[in-house]
Amino acid sequence: MKTIWIVNQYGPIEGENWRDYSYNQIGKYLSEKCGYKVIWWTSNFAHHFKTYRSNGWKDIYVNEKYIIRLVPTTSYKKNIGIGRFVRDISYSINAKKRFRTEDVPDLIISSMLPMTYGEPTYNYAIKNKIPYIVNTMDIWPEFIEKNLGRIGRVAHYLFWPNYIRRKHFYANASGLMALSKNYLEFAKKEAGEVHDKPTALVYNGIDVAKFNEAKSLPIPSKALNALKEFDGITCIFAGTLGPSYDVDVMLKCAEECNNKGYNVRFVIAGSGPRTKDIQLKADELSNLFYLGSLKPTELVPVYCKCDIGLCAYSSKSNVDMPDKFYDYCAAGLAVVNSLKDEVAEYVKEYEVGYNYIAENYESMLECLQLLYNNRDLLNQMRNHALSLGKNFDSNVQNGKLRVMIEGILSR
Repeated sequence: MKTIWIVNQYGPIEGENWRDYSYNQIGKYLSEKCGYKVIWWTSNFAHHFKTYRSNGWKDIYVNEKYIIRLVPTTSYKKNIGIGRFVRDISYSINAKKRFRTEDVPDLIISSMLPMTYGEPTYNYAIKNKIPYIVNTMDIWPEFIEKNLGRIGRVAHYLFWPNYIRRKHFYANASGLMALSKNYLEFAKKEAGEVHDKPTALVYNGIDVAKFNEAKSLPIPSKALNALKEFDGITCIFAGTLGPSYDVDVMLKCAEECNNKGYNVRFVIAGSGPRTKDIQLKADELSNLFYLGSLKPTELVPVYCKCDIGLCAYSSKSNVDMPDKFYDYCAAGLAVVNSLKDEVAEYVKEYEVGYNYIAENYESMLECLQLLYNNRDLLNQMRNHALSLGKNFDSNVQNGKLRVMIEGILSR
């Protein structure tokens, strides 16, 4: 039995109240469908919840062949700050110490960790001649520089060792994978002109069969009033309520629809810094409903009572291919989207909705009016979305990774 390590300290693990994270999907797929022994080395401090999962080292057995290994680390409160940097360092040091006591794996799948210069993966893999695949899920430290504003220009020069080490990390990889086309092109560029390096575009998809099973679940009691039968259309946004999202645009559109007598209601689920603003507006408007946080399985029957899914991101967002896009498609929702590039291309090419200009409520309102005034077009786009959703099935997506792994191991 071949052993694969996944090295990444981020992401919700099995059993946590969050959508199934890509590495957890991969771990279950490779162990259940491919027969590999998989160990995911992640942090005992949860980035999404800012809480500890254990007091120290802990192995969580998801199945007989898949272990989630919690590595003891420090904690932090802010997503961008010295605390997070220290946490990443502590993860790297502790994981690498434990690596030396374990049997050498046959292959490693690792995200690029720029703050730790690609450790704990890079030196260990090179020293032990272990093939490794780099999974590009984000582009760092560019995102940090962008959020630092003017200081980011200075930070760019301070990060030069990270850029140099990153090129080595990509260049020596046995394979490249990414969750969007832009990220995959970035990875190829970093790796250089290595024509025999296998690549895979693996979206963080969704198990369509399980998603369809959840459609028959009862609607959560706190959503019953928001989803009672009416002859208009229902828009939903589900996700983090923070500065990277077009919260103000959604609220303004809800207000405009209410004032102009459009029979359009807005349902928002999630939590974050803008929660209070949304609650206050929901108390003011009869067509705006705030549901609070819902479990992923609770969201599915809620989606099924809606017509349009809002991919409402601000211009500050660094998201390329959001998970909610896959969920909206699987639920058969027309999509109103502000993201550019890949999502915008899918929306246009497959005719699943409309793209609007980020931070421009008039642009979003125009898209909603088009769908409100043409129900036949709305239903057509919903059917297109349902068909497109099958392409994002997690088994289809992870099958691409399986092919790449088998090719690397056979060499």
